Amino acid sequence: MEASLKKLQEYFEEKLPDAQKVAEALTFHSYEVEDVREEDGDYIFDIDVLPNRAPDTSDESGVVKELSAVLNIPLGGKAPKWSASDVEINVSVSQINKLLGADIKAEEVEDILKRLGFEYEVNGEEFVVNPPIERTDLKIKIDIIEEVGRIYGYKNIEATLPEKPEKTPKINKKFYYSTKIKNFLAEEGFSEVYTYTFRSSGEIEMIKPFASDKNFLRTDLREGLKKSLEQNNKNLPLLDCDEVRIFEIGNVFTKDKEYTSLAIGWSEKDSGIVNKLSKFLDVEINGNSKDNIFETNLNELLEKLSEPDSDYDKFENPPAGGRIVTFKSISQYPFMLRDIAVWVPADVTNEDVLSIIKKESGELLVNTKLFDEFKKDDKVSYAFNLVFQSQDKTLSDEEINEIIEKITKALENNDNWQVR
Repeated sequence: MEASLKKLQEYFEEKLPDAQKVAEALTFHSYEVEDVREEDGDYIFDIDVLPNRAPDTSDESGVVKELSAVLNIPLGGKAPKWSASDVEINVSVSQINKLLGADIKAEEVEDILKRLGFEYEVNGEEFVVNPPIERTDLKIKIDIIEEVGRIYGYKNIEATLPEKPEKTPKINKKFYYSTKIKNFLAEEGFSEVYTYTFRSSGEIEMIKPFASDKNFLRTDLREGLKKSLEQNNKNLPLLDCDEVRIFEIGNVFTKDKEYTSLAIGWSEKDSGIVNKLSKFLDVEINGNSKDNIFETNLNELLEKLSEPDSDYDKFENPPAGGRIVTFKSISQYPFMLRDIAVWVPADVTNEDVLSIIKKESGELLVNTKLFDEFKKDDKVSYAFNLVFQSQDKTLSDEEINEIIEKITKALENNDNWQVR
């Protein structure tokens, strides 16, 4: 909505501050002033009313009531009055101060309620407040406390630290060891995955499944992890690694119980990760291993582990800094593979060759890998896997062949370089 400074002034006998200060007063409280423009000797406010204040701010009369409370400038006779609702909200000064962490006097609370135009009665230490009908956002005690704090000014409330509890909170054992296991596996080169909780078969069927192939709760993590291994294996050229290593910690469901399971999967030979984890936790780990996937009941494993130390000061903070991670969207289109090998003089490095390949390939070359290096006499052969992919379309053989021809020509322009 738009509001004119001159029209707002008509509701007040006392002069309002300048347009900038009026805009700031509104923005710091219940509205967002998107723009203030000067027009014919007046200032026009482009006000974005927040959803919870829409019922009482449909026009300028609602804005002036807010300004009066915020700036502590009384309204003139032209201003409309609030109509009190039947809602009664009881709140005490001690409750207000406890929640806000302030030291507001009863007289100050009463003054704020008057500025807001609220009807109220004083009953001992308590105020019995009847908020206006138009203020549909005021329904419970916390709403009144928030209004008092808002008008009092949060900048006037001194920042304090919460009181330290007399008893040190107990560390959640499951969360503690789950985090330790996750960090250990990540350091060993494993990535955490989350697979579907629902599947096409199981022991517990959903009454109203959201898909015909996901009408049962899973009884293990193995099936989901197996599919993840298969799918990620297909994308190994894009992942810039030689094998897939993944794990999952999640709940599984049988007719008898629900429990948390840990599953670890790998695409190549077993690296002895279960034994390493067992030594790390200093406990024997029992479970089932099949098809490069090991799964164990994490709840039963936790029973063997000692309670974590509740001395928070002994825990190490994660190291600051680390590698810089950037986000890149995953292409919806398939990738294409090509291999290229080139004979070059022995003093030429594979980085020299790769820089030319990248320059000629452009943005479509998303990954490279040196998979073979062979020296003979005064020459060396470098062989590369090249992975091409577009963010916008499916690439054709013709497009990739043209790029390979450009690469070949650029490489063979060098003396004693030969693509084979």
